[in-house]
Amino acid sequence: MFKAIKDWKQRECEKLRAKCSALSHEERLKLAKRKNAAAMGMIVAGTACFGGLVGGLWHQMGAGAIGVGFGGACGLWFGSCGVFEEAKLVLAIDQELMAAEKTEPVGTDDSA
Repeated sequence: MFKAIKDWKQRECEKLRAKCSALSHEERLKLAKRKNAAAMGMIVAGTACFGGLVGGLWHQMGAGAIGVGFGGACGLWFGSCGVFEEAKLVLAIDQELMAAEKTEPVGTDDSA
């Protein structure tokens, strides 16, 4: 099972690398910023879900509503971790591509 997960993660990383190599530096930074914003949105939505469930169920269930709220929100909270990791991966790929562009010879000037 762990090998299947590792293989899937490797394939997803290669897809992201291919997508990022087709983008410019500014577009990669914009993609990473957008992914960070999406992850932060998931955290905010999870917090709102938690507050809504606890507030709505408190009078019927009492303190058990905290467990219901956490259970409902933890998918969003923990799901945002993957999106944050993907944003960090985009920035890492961007650094690799920028370093490769700097070391790659642009061309030779034979006219001098």
